[in-house]
Amino acid sequence: MDLHSQLQAAWDHVRATYKPGTIELTGVIVTQIVGFIIPATLYMLIDQILHCVQVTMFNHVWVVALYASLVYLAGLDYTFMNQDPVVPPWKTFIVDFTFGLLAREISFYYVHRALHHPSIYAYIHKMHHKYTAPVAFAAEYAHPVEHILANILPVTLTLYLKGAHFLSIVFFLVFELWEAAADHSGYNFLKLPPAELHDLHHEKFRVNYGTIGLMDWIHGTDVVGWDRPKARKVKIAE
Repeated sequence: MDLHSQLQAAWDHVRATYKPGTIELTGVIVTQIVGFIIPATLYMLIDQILHCVQVTMFNHVWVVALYASLVYLAGLDYTFMNQDPVVPPWKTFIVDFTFGLLAREISFYYVHRALHHPSIYAYIHKMHHKYTAPVAFAAEYAHPVEHILANILPVTLTLYLKGAHFLSIVFFLVFELWEAAADHSGYNFLKLPPAELHDLHHEKFRVNYGTIGLMDWIHGTDVVGWDRPKARKVKIAE
């Protein structure tokens, strides 16, 4: 059956199944979606975030490729992580999650703040700050050096050194990856702390370096203008 015959058969089926008014209304809606909304959305993605998506996917691909190479060289019978046959109790999952969260907050804060140092900012971290408006994919739009130091090691190394179970690491990784996307999305759906805190970092640059706010609170970098010189007090003679 050629294409025209298939079209005729489809048209016959539509006319036999639906009422004329339903056919016309559906046709009007579909033409708007297919003819305008979908193309306009695709053009917007190409104009605004295509490069962001490309860089982010490249970072994911080279990291997975590197790890796959290590696994291949070591052999599939070898494991780099703790794959104990006994699933950890819930208490262990909670302890590992809490440990990972705090370790990531501390390590990421200092790495992130160091990347903002004037001597290296333009060479590495400036790339990540290209997108000041919320874009979820921009969470991992980063220089390869930053991707290792800020995105990978703070999330994985501490739990790995702790000897956490593979399942604990997987659950924590899923949470951290989701949190990174949520932080850069601009949406607060099921998100604590709110995404506005990281939005403010991309807007003002020198505020909210951490992920959960703890280290920013300790160092006083949770407020805009913390690094401005304090006004000198002038003593007025009585």
